[in-house]
Amino acid sequence: MKKNMILLIALTGWLVAPQLRASWAYVPLELRLAGAKYIVVGKIDRIVDGIERNDRTYDVGTIKVSKVLKGPKILKKVKLMWPGPAPFALSTDIKFRKGQEGVWILYPDKEEKDVYWASFPTDFQTLANLPKVKEKMKALEAINWSKPVEGVQLGGIVEQRDLRNRKIILKGRPVKALVRATAYIVLRNNGKTPIHAVNFPQDEQLTLKIIDPDGQELSVAMGDRLGDGKLAKHHFLQIMPGSIRSMGYGMSLPLITKAGKYTMQLGYANNRKGEDLVKGVVLAGQLKGEVAFVVK
Repeated sequence: MKKNMILLIALTGWLVAPQLRASWAYVPLELRLAGAKYIVVGKIDRIVDGIERNDRTYDVGTIKVSKVLKGPKILKKVKLMWPGPAPFALSTDIKFRKGQEGVWILYPDKEEKDVYWASFPTDFQTLANLPKVKEKMKALEAINWSKPVEGVQLGGIVEQRDLRNRKIILKGRPVKALVRATAYIVLRNNGKTPIHAVNFPQDEQLTLKIIDPDGQELSVAMGDRLGDGKLAKHHFLQIMPGSIRSMGYGMSLPLITKAGKYTMQLGYANNRKGEDLVKGVVLAGQLKGEVAFVVK
């Protein structure tokens, strides 16, 4: 009987485990940095409190700040909240411990004043990644923003993944590729009120052209724009004042086989209104921007 019970527990664990695995949509680190209230280097020096919420307990620790990358330079301590011990755990739980040190990308809690979260997988970076974080912050500051329309500007982020030491087969033939690049079209709201942008594929609000170092246009797949889908609330992206939001999940550019300077021409155009789906201002008109990146 005992043996059967052990087998039953093991089988139950095997059946449940796949459902508990975390599933995160990829977000460029630049966007997490852009949306953060504070970015600091520091160490959790003590656990100071516990908060009960929704039948769960959350730990609150204090980060002793050694360096401020974003936020007031006089910042010395920050309270950080994370899921504590519980009878159950969620696959998306990200927990920390006393003595943990690194770079913290912090977002405010919606209920507790002066309490923050690092709740996305990349919101905590080890000290070894500090140069990478600084590099991404510089890239964020260097975005070439378009002229504003209704206080909104268009820009882009390009991420490169090195392929020089990888074997790449394209259409049955080996290709000597340098990098694989992904483009993220982003919007920044410099106005004083929230505004919605529209991304309804059938309307083709977004356009992207890429020009190689020789002045030749490369073909970019913009995704499926066909179908009889209806305009829905999720096609409207709210952009709060002072924030940056990404349109979609990134576009994969053609394999890059040539070193040099590449130029992306970006466009956003919309004449739709919010109808009965969203309240407030909906971005109308056209935005045109340009992004240059270098492949070495």
